[in-house]
Amino acid sequence: MPELAEHLRITRPKTPKMDVLWAVLENCVYETVVLPLDEDDFTRSVTPIVQEYFEHGDANEVAELLGELNLGSMRSDVPLLAVSLALEAKASQRELTSLLLSRLCGRVLSRSDIEASFHKLLNELPDLVLDTPTAPQLVGQFIARAVADQILSESYIDGYKGRVDCEHARAALDRAAVLLKMSKEAGLKMDNLWGSGGGQRPVNQLIKEVNLLLKEYVLSGDTAEAERCLRELEVPHFHHEFVYEAIVMVLESKGDTTLQMILKLLKSLFDSSVITLDQMRRGYERVYMDIADINIDVPCAYSLLEHFVDKSFSAGVIDKKLRDLCPCRGRKRFVSEGDGGPLKLETY
Repeated sequence: MPELAEHLRITRPKTPKMDVLWAVLENCVYETVVLPLDEDDFTRSVTPIVQEYFEHGDANEVAELLGELNLGSMRSDVPLLAVSLALEAKASQRELTSLLLSRLCGRVLSRSDIEASFHKLLNELPDLVLDTPTAPQLVGQFIARAVADQILSESYIDGYKGRVDCEHARAALDRAAVLLKMSKEAGLKMDNLWGSGGGQRPVNQLIKEVNLLLKEYVLSGDTAEAERCLRELEVPHFHHEFVYEAIVMVLESKGDTTLQMILKLLKSLFDSSVITLDQMRRGYERVYMDIADINIDVPCAYSLLEHFVDKSFSAGVIDKKLRDLCPCRGRKRFVSEGDGGPLKLETY
């Protein structure tokens, strides 16, 4: 149209009608009309944007690219697509996805778009678990994080009470509710629920994540889920901290229920080789070294530790040598110094 106007300006005949037409063309505002995306175009256009975001992590670039598209009725499918791709990605990319949803809300997406998208995710869980068996737990974590980031209302989960027939959707909502409850009761932040991947995280953050994992396990009793979460931390060199925090939790709880649950978990993780013999040993030895300080806050820590260590030996989690190294205040015990070597009398 601008080219036509220029052509008419040069070649137009000198007639009243053409003068009127020229005046109209001169005052026209021209703009490109972008048609709304259909489902196929949406998938083809948005999928590479999200996949590239997993590489560069620039949420502003994603917002700009999405702003150039006419999403139309597909707007609420943006979080659905992003989370679906993240389910099969690494923990660090799930963290990026949570950050992306938070940055897009209020800029490209509304809170109602976010809510509609998670509703679709819950409905699609029966299909998602076919490719990703842990999808209900992961979607639950995305929901909890979205509530914590205030892009979902705090009443979002309560709105589903008594209205969910799908077991996978119930599992996702239960997971989200447990995480949010733990966050409130223990004062734990969920601004980095997924972590940033392996040993790149600072030690204090890893310790917080380990404690969150253990507390969630004690509430849920789901050994398989605890194992999956520990694997996803991607810090096999730091599993001794997991063992240490687990034993300290037993000592501080002073209850047999926690003792049995932690023992069951450590046994499972040891038998599946998730926690190696060396990491298990280092965890127990660190508790042995710190027991005097622990005993200040937990007066019966020595006897509780000895009881737990004996149970650990009976369950096959530790060997006799590690059991005999357990410090026992107020009495003497023999400690082996090697296979078949001499015995040394020590006092603790």
